[in-house]
Amino acid sequence: MGDLDRLVPSGIIEQWVYHLRRQRSRAADAIWLMDQGYTMHDGQHGVPTHDATARWRSEQEAVIAEVNALLVLYDNINLGQADD
Repeated sequence: MGDLDRLVPSGIIEQWVYHLRRQRSRAADAIWLMDQGYTMHDGQHGVPTHDATARWRSEQEAVIAEVNALLVLYDNINLGQADD
């Protein structure tokens, strides 16, 4: 993958990477809040109907895992270590 012709300008790719890192940070912040005892509830008209903390936490953990995988791929491409 040494001679990679980019169809997307590098500035746009950097913006995507910045966005991914921001998403990961937000997900980590949400998990931290849950670790501090905050909960998430589904509700209707402002009335909580059930605790959605476990579901929300698993979604945020998935975001972190997916972003980490994408950032590893990005770093490997930039370092010339990606699989051909």
